[in-house]
Formats: sequence, C-alpha cells, structure tokens
Amino acid sequence: MIVPVWLLSVSLGGVGSWLLIQGVRRILKAVGGPVLLKLPLTQPSGQFELPRAGEYAIWQSGRTLQRVPATMPWPAIVAAATGEMVRVHQSFSTVRVNNGWEGRIQLFSFRAKAGQYRLELPPSESTALSASPYFLEIRERKPSYLLVWGILLLIIGAGCVITGLALPAFSIN
Repeated sequence: MIVPVWLLSVSLGGVGSWLLIQGVRRILKAVGGPVLLKLPLTQPSGQFELPRAGEYAIWQSGRTLQRVPATMPWPAIVAAATGEMVRVHQSFSTVRVNNGWEGRIQLFSFRAKAGQYRLELPPSESTALSASPYFLEIRERKPSYLLVWGILLLIIGAGCVITGLALPAFSIN
C-alpha cells in the first residue's frame, strides 16, 4: 500500500507542530518559576520564605548589553529562626535566559528546608560601582534534563515540519 504524499506531508506537519509546542512548554517550565526574592546588588541583605524543602537557585538578572559587575561575591544564606548557615554551591552548568531586553544567569544553588531565610552579600567594590541595577533572584531549581528534553523536542519538531513542507516538492509524480 502506497501512502499519498499529501497525507504524509500533513501528518508530519501536524506531529511537528505538536512537538514544537511541547518543546517550548518544556523549556519555559525548565527556566521559569516564581521569584522568591529579588535583591538589588546595592543592598547588603534581604529576607525570603521558602514554601517547601528542596533545591533552589540564585540567579543574577538585569538589562542586557550594559555594564555588569566584574565579580560576584559569594552570598551567604542564613536561617532566620536558628541562625544556621546554608551551604551554597556554585552551579556546575550555567543556565542563561535572555529575551533581548533582560537576561539572567544561574550562578549558585543550595538545598534548604521550608522556612524563613536571609540572603547576605559581603561588601564588594565591583557590585557597588555598578551603574545599572542588577539583581539576585532566588527561584526553585529545576532539573537540567527538562531543558535538554525541551531542546530535543524542538529540534525533532522543526525537522518534522520542514520535512512535511519539503516532501511534496521532492516527490516523484
């Protein structure tokens, strides 16, 4: 049985479109999430509340194509109730998100229980001299495989759509 080219082309286009939508959803889920604290680098500390125990990430955010701090001081996270320090780790793979106007980069990660915490920044010349406002954001950390899976879905979906569009042009009548 021979499948008509138009049916194969429409099927590939439909499957490819669905995969593209799923890939974009997965990528947005991997890099999005609510901001628990947005602290300007000019402020030495800020308080935030973690709704549940888990892994969280510290992001640097701000306008793109402007002066950035030369170095980022290692932040300290202290439990507000006990005064206990939380270990902060540098991120193994830096995730960058950019929409053209604003961007952010994942710098640090930490694991903590639910509760009130305080983020403290040591004084630093490079952050104090920053003319444009940059912020530290605390967000829930998502597994990195979600981002890889989303990118893979985007590539496969784009391949299906392109093949579905090009298939009728290369079919032999």
